[in-house]
Amino acid sequence: MIRILICEDEVLISNRLARFIREVMSGPVQIDCVYTLGETEEYLNNRKIDLLFLDLNLHGRDGYEVLEKFVAGAFHTIVVSAYTDRAIEAFEYGVVDFIGKPFKKERIAKAISRYLEGVPPGERNLKRLVTKARKGLEFVETASVKYIKAAGIYAELHLLKGEAKLYDKPLSQLAKILPGNFCRVHKSYVVNMEKVRAVRKSKPNSFLLILRSGEEIPLSRNRKKEIIERFSLH
Repeated sequence: MIRILICEDEVLISNRLARFIREVMSGPVQIDCVYTLGETEEYLNNRKIDLLFLDLNLHGRDGYEVLEKFVAGAFHTIVVSAYTDRAIEAFEYGVVDFIGKPFKKERIAKAISRYLEGVPPGERNLKRLVTKARKGLEFVETASVKYIKAAGIYAELHLLKGEAKLYDKPLSQLAKILPGNFCRVHKSYVVNMEKVRAVRKSKPNSFLLILRSGEEIPLSRNRKKEIIERFSLH
């Protein structure tokens, strides 16, 4: 069951969006609708969802006021807005898709596909990740991330400065939106390949990626050949 929340202040558009989602989804789906940012925040504080469809202009309020908070959540976000000039900005925050208004069912189907299968590598423009900190939200530039490790339902970001920060999305979901220089090298690791120095054999049929920092990351045997060829490693 995929749990979806629609935040759209126009009832007709909200209903149309919900109908299209049900028509293009092949599996079971639960869809709820809210009509203000306040309702959205209250809903998300009390319930878990998998995917948020967010309008950026709600009764005159700018959805970007809370987009940072929403993309820091454990769910993915798809923006639905007439303000298509802000699409690049939205993608830099890590949204799965930006749907311009008016929209057709085929466009909703494409957005759902991006959520289920991941954003095509050539279209990923994620510049920063938003993490939750004690004093609020904190930005982490993707260029400052060496590797990401699975941590149960979370992902652990390991940074160039030696810090580690917890990110609310699991590794499998985060991998769907990361830029093309990030690669899943093991079931528990995604690595920024720009930070890799070499590949080393550790045991028979066991391999490691050696980072420029000297850290060693396990490399899955069934991914070794592809990764070595793709990133010209030796």
